[in-house]
Amino acid sequence: MYLLATVPPEVSSKLDEIVKQKHTIKANHDLAGNIKNEFMIPDAKPIIWPLLDILIKEWAKKYPSEFARLGSMSNQEEFRLMLFNTWVNFQKKHEFNPIHTHDGVFSFVIWHKVPFTQKDEYARFPNMKEDQIKAGHFAFVVTNQMGKVIQHDMCVDNTWEGKMALFPADLNHIVYPFYTSDEYRISISGNVGFQL
Repeated sequence: MYLLATVPPEVSSKLDEIVKQKHTIKANHDLAGNIKNEFMIPDAKPIIWPLLDILIKEWAKKYPSEFARLGSMSNQEEFRLMLFNTWVNFQKKHEFNPIHTHDGVFSFVIWHKVPFTQKDEYARFPNMKEDQIKAGHFAFVVTNQMGKVIQHDMCVDNTWEGKMALFPADLNHIVYPFYTSDEYRISISGNVGFQL
């Protein structure tokens, strides 16, 4: 379904330089997020692509049957995978991404900065069972073999900074709001597709 990895420090450092630049190309009209500050960052593509190339090969080994539907095309010279867009989300507390999918074959997210802890987020809801609290979570939404909709939650907090996930672009996912910090949660995402 998805693959988790750690972004090498030298890549994180280069991405940090890009994130800190003044951004002018708004990405909101192409994205599902209920997030005010979303910007295209094309300069990140050559920095991220070598890492993605490695992860896609690892994903193919881990999920060979899923990759089989792509294999007949990706083995032909005229079809090559390429990173065709990258963007950065500056997410404020209470903002969120509703359930959505992406364009392309693969997508990724890098959790560049996460300004809260799971403990603090969960403490906001003292009367709820822990497994019902979604504050700050990133989740994939799928159906099981019986057709029941299930959610695979990841409790993304400050311990996830510098981690990334690679997943099929058509995999439903959702980003829940956080509540305990006035700083931005900064994530970098993009889509990989076939270059004809």
